[in-house]
Amino acid sequence: MSKLKQFLAAVGRAILNFLKYKKHLYFPPLFFLVLAGVIIGAAVLIYSKFIEEPAEEVKMAFEAKNYDFTGQTIVLDPGHGGKDPGATSASDITESKIVFNIADKLKDRLEASGAEVILTREEGEFASLDDRKKEGDLFISLHSDAMDDPSITGFTTFYTYPNQKEFAETMNAALDEHSFFHNRGNRKLNYQVTWQLDYPAVLIELGYLSNRFDDHTITEEPYQDRMTEAILEGIDNYLN
Repeated sequence: MSKLKQFLAAVGRAILNFLKYKKHLYFPPLFFLVLAGVIIGAAVLIYSKFIEEPAEEVKMAFEAKNYDFTGQTIVLDPGHGGKDPGATSASDITESKIVFNIADKLKDRLEASGAEVILTREEGEFASLDDRKKEGDLFISLHSDAMDDPSITGFTTFYTYPNQKEFAETMNAALDEHSFFHNRGNRKLNYQVTWQLDYPAVLIELGYLSNRFDDHTITEEPYQDRMTEAILEGIDNYLN
């Protein structure tokens, strides 16, 4: 036991001497260890306070306005339908379903505002491009396309004839006010649904289901409500 006590005493003295006379050896690494601990502790505190809290949801709210479209006949053309589902989102919601949802919302709001509304097809129904030729005061064709390049995002408005350009421009400006997507502009193109009409008509690509952000956003009902309001505002701006 005495040898053990002597050994322990010698070890103790060696440790004390080391701590007393060898500060230059152990103090720098000890300092950095303490500093690292402080930094880690601060990072944990910041994370728990600011990052771990539930993120605030993106607000899609808007002020719904009242309109007066009395005497106007507005043709709504939900793209695709029936045997032609159009593009498909990552969540398996088809383009035809998305655009019909928006068209249905628009129909209710337009009729409540005094307009006569003509749908080119009913839900789940197929209509040929020829059958989509309907007479009215304004024509709006709704789409949400897909591309091979998933980086392509945004909304676009299309028209064919000079007498359709102003309506398309006005719709583009209203969508730009409300959409979360990149504005790809107002373009002249010979889509059949617009070139077969001789009155103000526009084809709207509301977004691209091949893009993850567009797809996630446009399939959400609050965003569809937002696009409904944008289109109503565009109609009102054009008529007034």
